[in-house]
Amino acid sequence: MSDGSIVLVTVHGIGFQQPPQDGRAGYADALHERLRRELGEQLGDDPERPGGGPVYVRSEVDGSRAQGLARLDPGRPLAAPGRIAHVALVYSPSEPLVARAGAVADTLARAALAHAHYTSALGALRLVLGDAWAALHETSAHDGGVSLQPRSDPSAAHLPSPPRDPGLLGTLRALEDDVATYVARNDLRERVRGFAQAALLALWDRAGDVAGVVVNAHSQGTVLTWDVLCRLPFFSWRGGDPRRAALLRHYVTAGSPIRKYVDLFAWGEQVGQLAAVFDGRPQAPGWTNFCDPHDPVADPLDGLLLARDPAGGPSRHVAIADVPVDNVHESAGGGLQAHDYWDNQEHVVAPLAGLLRAAADRAPSERA
Repeated sequence: MSDGSIVLVTVHGIGFQQPPQDGRAGYADALHERLRRELGEQLGDDPERPGGGPVYVRSEVDGSRAQGLARLDPGRPLAAPGRIAHVALVYSPSEPLVARAGAVADTLARAALAHAHYTSALGALRLVLGDAWAALHETSAHDGGVSLQPRSDPSAAHLPSPPRDPGLLGTLRALEDDVATYVARNDLRERVRGFAQAALLALWDRAGDVAGVVVNAHSQGTVLTWDVLCRLPFFSWRGGDPRRAALLRHYVTAGSPIRKYVDLFAWGEQVGQLAAVFDGRPQAPGWTNFCDPHDPVADPLDGLLLARDPAGGPSRHVAIADVPVDNVHESAGGGLQAHDYWDNQEHVVAPLAGLLRAAADRAPSERA
């Protein structure tokens, strides 16, 4: 392995970013242990966390964003030298995480107006039937914990805690709240986006011990990370600081609703600053999208997004490797199983480990 660590940055939807608390595992703990099965000692643990596991970085600690992001300060190691580090982002607001009926209604209205652009009546029927099929084919086997668990908000002490297995309805409700708040509540979207951007920039600033970053996002987290990555100054870095421009090693999305945002909510298909790095060169990062055909949240993404250099020239499609998976038969069960990607060892975790291993094995000269 070359100097410095590859850092895996894991991001879930806002309503699923459960931090470790009260003896309950964090949302990325199960994924971390499944990655360990593939990577062994090559995967590092948080040196500051008893028992190891991912490094959880919160948007705030004791009401302070600076204290939350301080976990990424240089000098605070993310893993043992040379190991692959695993950082999981957690949005932990001071206000309770509760549903806003107005946001949900606004989101549904926007989706209804644009529905014809996204799918035909037959396609809508398939979406509903696919959802029902996934629910009816759930299993109850739990193998080392489940990653797809709606979170409880530690700041909302007056609210009842969710059950450890919220079932299909609880999972769908959390997904609904995730999408509705991100589409209709600009205040929350700006706060979450600002936190994720600050966390990524903090990693980009660790020139001494970070050799590359693999962004690994699930569900609504794919929209958040796409939103942030499109805004990082990759064109400026490419012209003045090639090392920074080359730090993004791979972008991994799973169960992504990005196509719905583009087609239903008219978010546009341009990738902004990502055009500077997804330029088709041999050393350019790749984009892998895991998609279960029975997952009502997810869609294939290849052929959807366009890259354009602001200096001019024609637009080009961003190559995205859509990888079909079977979560219903391969994941741990519970909730909306077709949307449970990080518990799918064979189709998702093993390929993700392969991407990490390949990123760690690349020579420094290939990053320039």
